[in-house]
Amino acid sequence: MRISRLLSPLVALALAGCVGGLSGGDDAPRRVQVTSDAVTITGPSGFCVDPTATRNSDDTGFVLLGNCAAISGRARAGQPDVPAVLTAAVSAPSAGARLTENLDALDAFFRSENGRALLSRSGDAGSVQILDTRTQSGMFLLHARDTSAREVVGVASDYWRAYMDIGQRLATLSVLALEDAQVSDAAALATLTQFANAVQGANPAIGAADLPQGVNEALTPPFRGGLFQRIFQ
Repeated sequence: MRISRLLSPLVALALAGCVGGLSGGDDAPRRVQVTSDAVTITGPSGFCVDPTATRNSDDTGFVLLGNCAAISGRARAGQPDVPAVLTAAVSAPSAGARLTENLDALDAFFRSENGRALLSRSGDAGSVQILDTRTQSGMFLLHARDTSAREVVGVASDYWRAYMDIGQRLATLSVLALEDAQVSDAAALATLTQFANAVQGANPAIGAADLPQGVNEALTPPFRGGLFQRIFQ
């Protein structure tokens, strides 16, 4: 099975969830639960869930968070320090390899042509530039720029993203600065770290202890299953 067939479903889920979001006048909850095991998604202060952009099923979930005041239509609802949109995509559960066991493999994969093609909204590896990668507290962090046509109107072409395990699921968290906003890399990275900390703190009962013991699935090029299936399933 080709890796593109394994990774594309979560990409489609994320793009579908982004379109049509951030509609003023709706309720603006600070958190929401998705998937059958109630994974909780919440963001830093000033960020609220856009109910119109939430996609949820027993298997996967997608959540978009934006300016609380903009979503609720109430100025007193609060606003974030950074002009950005946050997204969270939660994969289907899997007993495969854990993220923390394969951080180096992720770096090599996303720098490859196949990896960049899967990050691209158009499927063209040439449209994606990997600006930075790093690991932090068991997470894989990625800074990339995608110059292909944007599905989300009004956001910048570059973004910061974190991949992290939540029990048997993998969460993909992204920070997308608003177009023409002055958001430094340091501020975007700090917001991503706050976002990840908030999600981890909201899911204390869904941890590594829930995973089967002794599972360490080897990943070999071109990464046809296991961890990479969880990223975009």
